[in-house]
Amino acid sequence: MNRFELVSSHDDLGVTPIENIFINHYMPQAQGDYVKVYLYGLKRCFNQGLTPISNEDIAKDLNLLETDVKKAWDYWACEKIIAIEYTGTRDALVRFFNITGTMIYKNEEVPKTAVPPKPKTGDTLEDRIARMYETIQDMYESRTLSRKETYLFKHWLNEYHFTPEAIILIVEYSLNMINKKDKTFTSAQVVNYLETVAEGFYTAGVRDHIEADTYIKESAQKRKSYYQIFKYLGIGRNPMVSERTMMDTWFYDYGFSMEIIVQALSRTNKPNLKYIDGILKNWHEKGFKTLEDIKADKPKPRKTAKDTVEPMSDSRKQAYLDMEVAFTEDLWPELEINDEDL
Repeated sequence: MNRFELVSSHDDLGVTPIENIFINHYMPQAQGDYVKVYLYGLKRCFNQGLTPISNEDIAKDLNLLETDVKKAWDYWACEKIIAIEYTGTRDALVRFFNITGTMIYKNEEVPKTAVPPKPKTGDTLEDRIARMYETIQDMYESRTLSRKETYLFKHWLNEYHFTPEAIILIVEYSLNMINKKDKTFTSAQVVNYLETVAEGFYTAGVRDHIEADTYIKESAQKRKSYYQIFKYLGIGRNPMVSERTMMDTWFYDYGFSMEIIVQALSRTNKPNLKYIDGILKNWHEKGFKTLEDIKADKPKPRKTAKDTVEPMSDSRKQAYLDMEVAFTEDLWPELEINDEDL
């Protein structure tokens, strides 16, 4: 039995077929960024040799925000020409449908977009915990959960009061972060990492899967904001705790958008967060909320020495004239300079 496979040595040499019905009827109505995301995903459908990619990486490739990528997927899902099936908070299977075939034959059922795992009606706590261990075991793939890990998750249930569904998301988040590291983690290091992450979720007040999902999304947005600020300043390292706290103040206490922070960043040539913090604190104290407020605040012109000199009075003018006459007529006595004056 013969099998056939098209081999391409480079992604640029591949071909992505696009249905005319998409170009004629769907593309004109959609935002340009949504079209970019659709075509990018469609290309990957026809180039299976490419490695999986996250929404964050897609956003970087297309010069978009990660939230814009997600909005694009949601838009095309509503148009019923793709379907998204989430396997967690970040990983998803995006199915592209043959638009013409779907419209003519209506033989492709569009699956509903999944949501983070939640308890099923009628499930007992024991059922949910058993499903939690099964789901986590599937995440590990190459090895079996250790006894220490099993006790760790039980500890989270009893001491942190996490729901089983929240634990699934926390473990998934932790493993995704571990997989992004350049080094290989031992089983003991994985356990330590899991515990550190869980403590962070617990401190943030997370208990159920909805809170966990929200916290993961907020953390991702924070990391992206930190990265953008440090990249702008040319700082090639991760921010320290004090620096993260300072930047959080700009966003959450002052309520400034990234656009306003970029305005502050543009006012310094040195990678100095404290200097930028001073600018933003000053704007906050002035009650600035928008870019228009900042642009309307024109700095007052500095007073020059000329501006600060009082007009010369008539008596002072006459005194200078008398001095000039004295010098001219050699009436000014010579100064005696003593060694002590030197």
